[in-house]
Amino acid sequence: MPSFKQLAGLVLIIVAVVILVLSYNAYMTGYHKTISTSNFTFLFSGIFWDLIGIIIGAVLIAIGLILAYPKGARWLANRNGGKL
Repeated sequence: MPSFKQLAGLVLIIVAVVILVLSYNAYMTGYHKTISTSNFTFLFSGIFWDLIGIIIGAVLIAIGLILAYPKGARWLANRNGGKL
């Protein structure tokens, strides 16, 4: 049976995916409003919310991965062998 940390990690990953979908939807809405009205304010607003969603989603996915599967997160962090 999964522990509380694993369930919390999975919930964070699901929330992150929802945020990413909503941020992409905000971008596409802004894009379509820009095409129909030729007002670039909508496009810049959509790009802004898309970037905010990507940043928040990436952080939540990282935290969720660390909580749900710490060995996999450690492997992902060390897969380069410490070389840049």
